[in-house]
Amino acid sequence: MNKNSIVFFLFLTHSILLGPHVALAAMPGSPFHLRTSDKIHPVGTDNTPYFGWHIKDDDENEIQSAYQLLVSEEPTSLTEHQAKQWNSGKVISRKQNYVYYGGKALDAGKRYYWKVRTWDKDGQVGAWSETHHFDTGLLTNVDWKGAHWIKRDNDEANDYTYFRKQATLKDKPIKRAIAYISAYHSYSLYINGEAVGKGAAFHYPQYAYYKGYDVTTKLKNGANSIASMTHWYGGGQGRPKGERGFILKLIVDYTDGTQTVIGTDETWRQHAVDHILPGTKRRNGEGIGFIDIIDSRKTIENWQSTQFNDNDWKNAKLIGAQPSASFNGILQPDLTDLKEQEITPVSVKKIGSGSYIIDLGKIYAGVPQISFEGGNAGDTVQMRGGFVLEPTGEVSKKMNQSTDLSYQFILNGNKATFQPVVYLGYRYLQVDHSPIELNVANVHFITRHFELEPEQASFTSSNSMLNEVWALMQHSLVLGAQESFVDTPTREKGAFLGDAWSQSVVTMSCMGERALTLRTLLEFLDSQDQYWSEEGALNSVYPNVDGKRDIPDYTQQYLIWVWDYFLQTGNLDFLHDNYKKLRKVAMYVSNCQNETTGLIHHLKGGSGAYKYGIIDWPAVMRFGYDMNTEARTVINAYAYADFDIMSKIAHVVGNKEDQSFFHTKAIQLKDAFNRLLLQEDGLYIDGLLENNQQSLHISQHANMLPLALNMTPATSVEKVTAQVKEGKMSVGMVTVRFLLEALGEQKEGPHLLELLTNPNWNGWAQTVSKGGTATWESWDADQRNESMCHPWGAVGLMGIQRYVLGIKPLSAQHDQIQIKPLDFKGQLQRASGKYTTDKGDVAVAWQQDESTYLLKVTIPVNISAHIAVPKGNGQSGQLSINGNKIDATINGDYLEIPNLGSGTYTIIRSL
Repeated sequence: MNKNSIVFFLFLTHSILLGPHVALAAMPGSPFHLRTSDKIHPVGTDNTPYFGWHIKDDDENEIQSAYQLLVSEEPTSLTEHQAKQWNSGKVISRKQNYVYYGGKALDAGKRYYWKVRTWDKDGQVGAWSETHHFDTGLLTNVDWKGAHWIKRDNDEANDYTYFRKQATLKDKPIKRAIAYISAYHSYSLYINGEAVGKGAAFHYPQYAYYKGYDVTTKLKNGANSIASMTHWYGGGQGRPKGERGFILKLIVDYTDGTQTVIGTDETWRQHAVDHILPGTKRRNGEGIGFIDIIDSRKTIENWQSTQFNDNDWKNAKLIGAQPSASFNGILQPDLTDLKEQEITPVSVKKIGSGSYIIDLGKIYAGVPQISFEGGNAGDTVQMRGGFVLEPTGEVSKKMNQSTDLSYQFILNGNKATFQPVVYLGYRYLQVDHSPIELNVANVHFITRHFELEPEQASFTSSNSMLNEVWALMQHSLVLGAQESFVDTPTREKGAFLGDAWSQSVVTMSCMGERALTLRTLLEFLDSQDQYWSEEGALNSVYPNVDGKRDIPDYTQQYLIWVWDYFLQTGNLDFLHDNYKKLRKVAMYVSNCQNETTGLIHHLKGGSGAYKYGIIDWPAVMRFGYDMNTEARTVINAYAYADFDIMSKIAHVVGNKEDQSFFHTKAIQLKDAFNRLLLQEDGLYIDGLLENNQQSLHISQHANMLPLALNMTPATSVEKVTAQVKEGKMSVGMVTVRFLLEALGEQKEGPHLLELLTNPNWNGWAQTVSKGGTATWESWDADQRNESMCHPWGAVGLMGIQRYVLGIKPLSAQHDQIQIKPLDFKGQLQRASGKYTTDKGDVAVAWQQDESTYLLKVTIPVNISAHIAVPKGNGQSGQLSINGNKIDATINGDYLEIPNLGSGTYTIIRSL
């Protein structure tokens, strides 16, 4: 069936359901919420940006049948006949994001304008959108001409450096000014004393990122100060050592067509940041940084301003032009944005003379900001962060995630503000030896995260604990969205692949996140190029300081993540562009397939506790899983998923040979899996031992994964489901997603609800009941000094969205979705929330009593939904939609309505 036939079929289906149209459908409105590369007016795109929009169309059951997109160098030439940069023409497509640029080559450092219009299912064309713009970045090394890498020549392990340049601009109107900047490892940028932005370059130098900032409104004719503070501090988890260096290029375009370029070179002035002492004591063995010792007596005031006299500063040392030294690649644009917010503590409590406990109310990632006054110059205020309080009221030194969370602040005897640079995550901060009374007026905290829009997330229900569990997981996502999806903002700050996947999939559906996910996916593929080009594996954490490092089942999880991403976004170009690398991942798994058993044995990579597969983590979260097995059930379930997904990827990119090859591998592995790992009693064991004998251990892990992945034979589904339920929560965060999916796909609503809300079971509700404000590294992290802010547990949000709200994507970019809330048999009376897509928010609200089930849904334009509601005790298929009675299809315990198009519908079923 071609696309035009699908359009007609959807129209006919809804005409039958909802009655004939009495008037000609209205034309679509102007597209809105325009994005370029998932950003609004981005600065610094690459040469193939992509475009997205939302559709306004008041008609029910509408789809986009086509679009046309124009790109031009000037807004005045943005017409069909004058847009010489790109006129896509009328494109028959439902795609409304990841529409990649296809026109003439874009120039570096230039602003382009674009707009779009769409056609509806009846072939009616809508009005053009408003004009939006984007700015390309510096696309090649040649484009960085006029700027050089510079540094302060020193051997400090904790190098904080000021750089500044006094520049004079011409006395004429400025049309546009863009600053492009990169620094190892991080920077803050100021123009004329005003903060512009902060960023980090935590990738390897050959893949280094830069950031573009529009500073047009911050510059003035005449003298201007351009300044930056950089911080290089060696390697750590999630941060390669790299080389210290700073580069900036400011391009100022005037309205008369002339230009001024200011770039870093040896004439820039530099100075050590004296008040942040170099320090030698690291916070922990993970390399997250050094204990902050800040001496306010040495603060250099107003160093960013135009009036500052830098005559006693030295010139910067020239490293060289780009590329130079280790910066030998092409600098990559980074479109992710750091978001900071000042918050006031919930309380500031005095616990002794000069000692205070600052309670933020929950764990946050960021830095404290405390205004001190008085005291003796040279006196030291001691501080330490933490997660729990001792019975004495002090911050616990034991529960610190094996990380020294202390600070020292040396007073100047007058007014001084304590504000460190490197962020940490904690809830409490104890301050000792304060010279003044601390209160909510002089104590603040600067929270931080990248990209996410927490206000987009929405869920509530009749169960207060379920609401608290949702809030716990939602907040955890904000903690983890830092330079990448870090495993914790406190102890490691590394982007472990499994952790990143767990966070990414729900940031996309809960908060509409896209840019950080795409960047992180590409980084892990960079790790294959750098370390695993022959094997095809991926680093377990990347970027990092410890080189080639694999956790085998994390590599396996990557393809599942890729398919999650594709269903969410429909970004087909990502699959095309990276197909060879994705195939290598699947073949890395395939190359460990035993010819005799047909199973994956001794999956390569990993060592120690990770050898042949981590299964779950920490080790106690394996709940007795038999690690003596060499053909492990969990690893083989992932392998089936990898082969199945690779077959789907091959299909959508048009590689029929690979589609057949990997489909056959998936089927064959599934057969071997059920023949050798499924006992006669119908339960799965943990794997095969070295002699190919079955393990005697039966774990929840081994049974939930095949159930979730639809591998279990029909004759065993009931028994496997019972075993999974019996285990309650006997898995950790590495695999917990599949527990929710196993229960959800078997429509075990009451048990799923219990899993989410029972504080007496391992799980999120127990964390809430113990006072946790973020997901933990393990369910018992409070007993073993493990991380109490480990965002990977937020993957449980998927279970709430998919089975409580009932929303699940069925095809890429949500062309088709399912809305099928589980039947909770009266144990949950109502739930409502929304789910973010590239086409708009899907909203669901349902409520149930003894006699009626009511479901209200809002489906954005260009989405078709398969609706299913509980049948109840009635035998007929009758229900009402917006007051119109129809006969739905009876499918087991549900009534189904296929292909319900855009609009808002109230569906009522008498039970």
